[in-house]
Amino acid sequence: MANFGIERVYQEFEPATRWTSEPDAEVLVADLPGFKKEQLKVSVTATRKLRLTGERPTGGNKWIRFHQEIPVPLTVDIDSVSAMFKDNKLYIRHPKLKTEIPQTKPPTPVIMKPHDQHERKQGQGPKAMVEKPSGGKTDQLKHDAQQLKHDAQQLKHDAQQKAREVVQSGKNKLTGEPKGPLSSKDDEKDKVGAKWFEKYKEATGNVVKEAKNKRQLLCNLAASVSLVLLILLYARNAVRSSLVWKSEE
Repeated sequence: MANFGIERVYQEFEPATRWTSEPDAEVLVADLPGFKKEQLKVSVTATRKLRLTGERPTGGNKWIRFHQEIPVPLTVDIDSVSAMFKDNKLYIRHPKLKTEIPQTKPPTPVIMKPHDQHERKQGQGPKAMVEKPSGGKTDQLKHDAQQLKHDAQQLKHDAQQKAREVVQSGKNKLTGEPKGPLSSKDDEKDKVGAKWFEKYKEATGNVVKEAKNKRQLLCNLAASVSLVLLILLYARNAVRSSLVWKSEE
């Protein structure tokens, strides 16, 4: 018969606890000698702590009790905790969280047409063949280059003809006078010859300078033609590359 009105005297008890690991769970083991299953309580708090409480009589109005809160590992599922009491030991099992490894889909093989493979091979490597675009602009540039070359040759020929005429004229004037001691007429002839020689140098210099300008213009024109060809080739390859990516998508 229970003794009503008798105040209980409690003795605090701290059970020994330890963690053991299993492949799919973490298990907390508590040693509780003298306790029965109905004298124990197990709960999980909102702060992820395992709360263990229990009390039992030891005789008369004396009781023994315990109260423990143990942090739960972050790798376990607190919603699936289970407990088992056996041989004075409390086993509290915490299943481990299942981490699903995302499955990556294998890359879809891209089926390339023989024509596209041939074009890719041509675009790769240091010895790729460069196709020259044909059209009215290219023909016009070639015609202009040939015309400039012809003009330069004509200017060179005119300069040589003028030089011959100047030299011949000077010789005719010098041979028309008899040989003899130098006089004022000889001085005038020397001045005339020097004047013609200066004109010859000036004419020759202008012709050479003009020929150099034409040559520089030809070089610039050739560089412009090469740049236009490279731009057209780059645009052609870029358009083909975009078409290949669209077909792969």
